[in-house]
Amino acid sequence: NAVIRKFTRRMDSTGGGSPGEPQPAAEFGFNTFVWNYRLPNATTIANLIMWGGSLAGPRIPPGNYSTRLTVDGKVVGTEPIVVKADLRLTTTQDDFAKQFDLMKKINAKLTETHTAINDLRDLRTQIEGLSRRLKPENKDLIDKAKDIATKLTAVEEALHQTKIRSGQDALNFPIRLNNKLAALSSFVDSADYGPTASAYVVYTDLTTKIDAELAKYAAIKTQDVAEFNKQYAAKGLPIIISGR
Repeated sequence: NAVIRKFTRRMDSTGGGSPGEPQPAAEFGFNTFVWNYRLPNATTIANLIMWGGSLAGPRIPPGNYSTRLTVDGKVVGTEPIVVKADLRLTTTQDDFAKQFDLMKKINAKLTETHTAINDLRDLRTQIEGLSRRLKPENKDLIDKAKDIATKLTAVEEALHQTKIRSGQDALNFPIRLNNKLAALSSFVDSADYGPTASAYVVYTDLTTKIDAELAKYAAIKTQDVAEFNKQYAAKGLPIIISGR
């Protein structure tokens, strides 16, 4: 059976569990841990402010599940659990499954988008820092670095509204693709019903546009950055720029 969520007390190299994961209690005696029946949240980015959007992971649909407690890699206990729908609902199991499936896809695309933004920012910081250290006689490389940074910024600004610094800023600066997708996530998650036909249409439209921007980013790395590194190396300088 597939593991849908894991919580741990085991410390990692940073001194804690997985980022964003609540840690279960592990005191002597009885312990209580409350799970919200959701998968992990989507990856975030620094200084993210959402307007009507959420990175919350999808809620699992009603059904039969089981919990497993392990200590030092050894299973010490299992317990079946049943997640039941509100008895007042007429929502079918198929509709719950469709809601979960769409939420899971949105969550994955948000994670992919924000991972790309984080990587893009790191790459731009590298190349801008390198450009500042180049001597004036390397103007061709300085201009190439500036062009790459401009292209990276254009992709980021298409994916994310960089001018939003507070909750009210969205009134003046329109939200971008990541916030629109997160808002769709909130809409699909807002009630215990299957997704509407329009939700699928919006999802397809947004993910198509996001994929187009991610393709531009990939091209910048494989073409522009590669050419920059080639020119840089031809001058006998060490190659240190590399997109993830």
